[in-house]
Amino acid sequence: MLTAVIRASGSTRALAATFAVLIPAVAEGFLGHAVVVDTAGELDIERIADATGASYLRAASGEGWLLGAQQARGDMLLLLDAGDVPQLHWVQALERHFLLVPDRPALLPLRGVAAGLRERAAISFGGSRLRAGLVAPKAMVMAGRLGKAPVRLSARRERAG
Repeated sequence: MLTAVIRASGSTRALAATFAVLIPAVAEGFLGHAVVVDTAGELDIERIADATGASYLRAASGEGWLLGAQQARGDMLLLLDAGDVPQLHWVQALERHFLLVPDRPALLPLRGVAAGLRERAAISFGGSRLRAGLVAPKAMVMAGRLGKAPVRLSARRERAG
């Protein structure tokens, strides 16, 4: 089962944009659970998490994904920042990845040339770090490092305000 771990830093609009894309994946049975890690301590963030059925945690910004991973129900995690909006066919891209190489981390890269170049550089120079857009087994996220650099998926993600 896949769990989305979402770091929210105060923008309810950004979190709502992310959930708008994730909720259909829940209805399809692909996404089983979501954990919202609030790094800003906003009451409205907690309300959105509650309204969507997601688990809610407060944490310092540096420990967000680790604490979220501890609360995750699934064996595979999708790490997102509030405002990350996976594009069309992201579910199919992940399903294919899980069939072909389920133990290898993957990345839903940011859309756009500049963002893509920054992510490619991050993979080249620090490819084993946790970051938004990453899909990885829970054990790897809990360890804080990936065994290998992630595979870039064909589906992309955008950033909403």
